[in-house]
Amino acid sequence: MPRSFTIERENLPAVVQGWLRAAALGDEELIELIFTEREIVLRRPVSPQLRAWARGVADRYDRAFRELAGL
Repeated sequence: MPRSFTIERENLPAVVQGWLRAAALGDEELIELIFTEREIVLRRPVSPQLRAWARGVADRYDRAFRELAGL
């Protein structure tokens, strides 16, 4: 399964275009659709700088959690 892919807005099903309008994302140039086991998350893409910062914070959080949990 690909990690990411691009679909032009015109090629999205009408129901997905409706979701974008309902979530006030109808005018956005780029939208991330994140598929999880039980939900679909719609969001504006995060800047690469914010992603890099969040990755470092998440890594430190995960490391501390593993230590506390003894994993």
